[in-house]
Amino acid sequence: MATYKLNYWFEHGGGCLWGMNDATQEKYGYAIDIMVLPLSKPIMNQLIELEEEYGTYLDWDNPREPSKWSMQQKLSFLEKAAKMYQLLSNELGSDFEIINNTDRCV
Repeated sequence: MATYKLNYWFEHGGGCLWGMNDATQEKYGYAIDIMVLPLSKPIMNQLIELEEEYGTYLDWDNPREPSKWSMQQKLSFLEKAAKMYQLLSNELGSDFEIINNTDRCV
């Protein structure tokens, strides 16, 4: 059984990994800074790029309006997020359970 449980989904204006149990929140907090996780630099950089890309989903000048992303942009993002989920799962290993909720982001 995994010690640390993470929710993987993208939040407007903030990260994509969230502590979901007491052990995770005690060690990493609720909104997890990816820099404190045992991740390689290339994975961290890819994750930062994905967070930055998601930051363009919302029209910050008019946030109540629907996103201006095309269906192709949404599908492309979801594909990248799914690949990142696999990379995260592989790199963090069996001590971490990652719940992928990125399909709810777009």
